[in-house]
Amino acid sequence: MPSPYIPHGLPPETWGNPRPGPLRRTNSHPAAFPSNAQQRAQQWNAWEPRPLHNHAQIYPPPTPHSSAISHTPRSTVSLNRSLSASYVPPDWPGERPKSWRRDFKFKSGFSSLFRSRSIPRLDESTDSARLDLAPVLHYVRVYSPVILDLRRSHLALAIRALERPVFMNDLMQPTTHPPTAYMRLYHTRLPWYIEVMPSGNGSYITLGDLFTTICQTLAMRIRSEEYYNGELDNEDRQALKEAWDERCRNEEERKDGVKRVDFLRGKYMFEGLTRGKHGMWQLRTGRE
Repeated sequence: MPSPYIPHGLPPETWGNPRPGPLRRTNSHPAAFPSNAQQRAQQWNAWEPRPLHNHAQIYPPPTPHSSAISHTPRSTVSLNRSLSASYVPPDWPGERPKSWRRDFKFKSGFSSLFRSRSIPRLDESTDSARLDLAPVLHYVRVYSPVILDLRRSHLALAIRALERPVFMNDLMQPTTHPPTAYMRLYHTRLPWYIEVMPSGNGSYITLGDLFTTICQTLAMRIRSEEYYNGELDNEDRQALKEAWDERCRNEEERKDGVKRVDFLRGKYMFEGLTRGKHGMWQLRTGRE
């Protein structure tokens, strides 16, 4: 899969530079090829890639059917030029991102049930086993009490039982009984935890805190090492590209790059929470 960062077909030293003129005869002698592996490695390291900026947009390569193939956003062009020294070959696997949870696998399945990692259990006061969820958060696969597309703003939230728009007061009730000041969420398709805490000077987490944190966390752009690493292969990156392509409704959204929510790969409708492992909560989502 081609890299979304740099144009292809040019050697690294020519990216962003003017094309050289015609070759002319010269009296200079060609540079001697390094005589040993150590010298060759030093020469390679002279243009070794530097880590990309944490907030650089990740643009999946367009497909022949994508509208992006006929239009290259100005920000993308400038990104390609500014990151010319940060080129990472597309088939060069990098390290697993340290921000990812240790038990995450992109291709989850039956074998994932047997993965065992040393994850400490949460404090008793925030342990999901000792708390009861608010009824509106109960996991219902077919007819969820809440209607929320996690690709969009939390302001689009709807609660079926209300049969009217949601007001601020509706979201002031605590998420659990007894109320808790900390919740850690995970999703089988997300490599990150979602840490939820009270907003402002609140002493407990409200429904508003929960939905706002989930949507804002998933709206974050991913980093370059979260797109190119040893955990993901070309097929995985293609799945993220398709999710990005499906989510974006206009060119402005496409310019914003791949986001965390794209890791849900089609399962972006909120369906509720369930008690999870090690005192955490499992975020449950489904297709529209």
